[in-house]
Amino acid sequence: MNQLPLSKKSQTFIKNLRIYLFSCGKKTNEIDEITDELEVHLYEAEKENKSVEHIIGSSPKEYMEQISGEMSFDVRGWAKYVPIIILGAFSGIVLKDIVFGGFQYSLVELIGYPLVCILLLLAYMWTFRHISSNNFAKSKEFFFFGLASFLSMALFLGLMFLPNYIESPIIMLGYYGNLIVASMAISFLIGISIWSKTIVSIVLPIFYIVPEYLLGLTDFSAGNQLWISTLIMYALIGAYLFFEMKRTSTAAK
Repeated sequence: MNQLPLSKKSQTFIKNLRIYLFSCGKKTNEIDEITDELEVHLYEAEKENKSVEHIIGSSPKEYMEQISGEMSFDVRGWAKYVPIIILGAFSGIVLKDIVFGGFQYSLVELIGYPLVCILLLLAYMWTFRHISSNNFAKSKEFFFFGLASFLSMALFLGLMFLPNYIESPIIMLGYYGNLIVASMAISFLIGISIWSKTIVSIVLPIFYIVPEYLLGLTDFSAGNQLWISTLIMYALIGAYLFFEMKRTSTAAK
């Protein structure tokens, strides 16, 4: 949160710089130090009626790349984040499958899901980095987020059909096994929410479980249920992200 009375342009640049550096894998405490120091420089410049460009130069992207190049990659931090992100995503997927039929995965899927999560993590990091370092219109920002969402859907759908072409052992659980795994998944998602101090790990599974469950109670065909629930899911996720961005932007003022 900005403590100094900066212009909207300066506030936006600092917010984008934080997003850029985080998506480059930099340490959170170093990001705080850099942005706090920059905040002071921008405040002093604005008191003398100087523009943001007087401090960062004519190219915000080059400035961000320069700052990023001077900082080390947070190996220990991301060694912690990546497993949590993968396990969190897989917990939501497992919970959904247990609700709609039970734990039943081929070895291909158990190997594929972590790989897909890593690819999507890299894709979203690139998306945030690209958007934060360029002064895009909102329509273009939504376009890039749409591409990332499409990639997400395509990879998971591809993984869903992959076992039809590659034979591998299938792991199934009984009633009590499903109950134990579901309890572990819910506990892990709640734990992530407490650790990260956000509710995203709780609301996202709700978004892709509840619409499909409710549509399953209707007379729609299986195909219609699938695409309608998918549209509702992405609409809810988009609305949630938009709300969070507006809330964060308001809090930064």
